Amino acid sequence: MIRHSLRTSFRTLGISAVAAMAMGLAAPAAASAQSLDELGRPTEPVLQAMEGLAEQQWIPEDTRGTILRLVGFFRGTGEPGTPLPENGPVIAQFAYPTIMQNCIGGDQTAVGAATAVPGPADLPLPGVPQSQLGFVFTALGTEGVAEHQVQPMTVDWVNIHNGRHGSTVLTYNGINEGGPATLNGVADTGPGHVLMVLQGGVTTKLEGGGDVNCVPFPTVGSAFVG
Repeated sequence: MIRHSLRTSFRTLGISAVAAMAMGLAAPAAASAQSLDELGRPTEPVLQAMEGLAEQQWIPEDTRGTILRLVGFFRGTGEPGTPLPENGPVIAQFAYPTIMQNCIGGDQTAVGAATAVPGPADLPLPGVPQSQLGFVFTALGTEGVAEHQVQPMTVDWVNIHNGRHGSTVLTYNGINEGGPATLNGVADTGPGHVLMVLQGGVTTKLEGGGDVNCVPFPTVGSAFVG
């Protein structure tokens, strides 16, 4: 009865809430260790706890897959992974990846990864100038970006040191032509500590033709621009 109630609750809450709950349930297992690394990613004890949660029999299969994709995202392994390039740009992770239902192939859950890149940086293309901040959003596991976007993906930001603020629309600029769908943009924030909120959607191509609009739950982050 308890397992049935838990399974029903998970499905009622939705996959995004389940992912957040997974992080919450994983935290006690890593209470004695630092839970986040210098890039804002869960440390290995947290990832192991998340894997343990995914192995529980009462976890629905779609939820199990989402949890394991989150683990793969942070480790840089699995399908897809996110290995950090050697000598790559300094990045600031948004708080956590965000979840998009009915995204991959129009019926599977995808993980959305959002990062910020303080300039000067050569990547992401075409580069990020000094005293500016680049934003990158990738819908992991999807095909490329569709020509027509149903709704814009935006980052609202404010620099708490100089008072600048704005809303930057992320667009397709040639990154990952064959997928995963990736959008990016650059904001003239000036130097200082920048707070950010990402929201909106990205319309991706389907392998057999057509497209699908993927809408992530909003996520927040912060970055320091020199």
